[in-house]
Amino acid sequence: MTPLNIGVFLLSLAGFVTLAAGMSKHAKHLLRRELPPAVSRLLRALGWLLLAAALAIGIKQWHADVGLVTWLGWLTVAGLLLVFYLPHWPWQPVTKAAKPRSEKPYTPAPRSGRQVALGALLLAAPLVLFTWQLIITPERPLLRDDALHGQIGPWTFSLAEQDKHAPEIVALGVPLKTFVIRFCDACQRDIRQASLKIRQPHNTSAPGNAFGGRGTEKRVEIPIPRAASIQDGLWLTVEGNDGSVHQQRFAIERLSPALARFIEEQP
Repeated sequence: MTPLNIGVFLLSLAGFVTLAAGMSKHAKHLLRRELPPAVSRLLRALGWLLLAAALAIGIKQWHADVGLVTWLGWLTVAGLLLVFYLPHWPWQPVTKAAKPRSEKPYTPAPRSGRQVALGALLLAAPLVLFTWQLIITPERPLLRDDALHGQIGPWTFSLAEQDKHAPEIVALGVPLKTFVIRFCDACQRDIRQASLKIRQPHNTSAPGNAFGGRGTEKRVEIPIPRAASIQDGLWLTVEGNDGSVHQQRFAIERLSPALARFIEEQP
């Protein structure tokens, strides 16, 4: 679980608690007193702002699709935690004693252990599935700590290897390594093509394999030459729509330690 996930969860929980404190009924429960109307309105507004902040963090870090689902998942966890903890709050609201009734009180039918277990399972299933999905889902490459953030020409970018494994050997024994890049949102319309290769390109007409794909994150598979060395470096070439060409070298061991080890171990 990353610090960002913890942050989204804590903001969601704080938002729910603040919303509850801003409601007359729950304020008596949580604070043992009723708050003035102005304070209640302020707390409710603050609660919604905290929930919105959690959503904004999720969308900024994981984009709208993953960010929204992650936010909803942590909202569920925070809501369930608050609902189940309220009955165990250090102090409970005082309830008026009910007037005695002459008729025989209703006695609910006893529930079997199987019914209780089934109810608990149905309640816990969404939480367990969300937590499991969160654990097994790999972190997006550009959000990892090893992602490289920089600027080439007038454009800022983030660059990372797709995974931390050695290159994949495909047909004819050719090793391929995948990289991911994302330029700033305002940069996209000004860039014609971005390419990556090992060794500095001899001319701009052969800058290497081009990044491609839908969305803001582009991917490229580059072949690893048998004669490649660590000193060759990885070269990023970006061509703008105005015809300008910018190149930048990256140390292989910085961008992909697994690729560096693979090159060093090649016969």
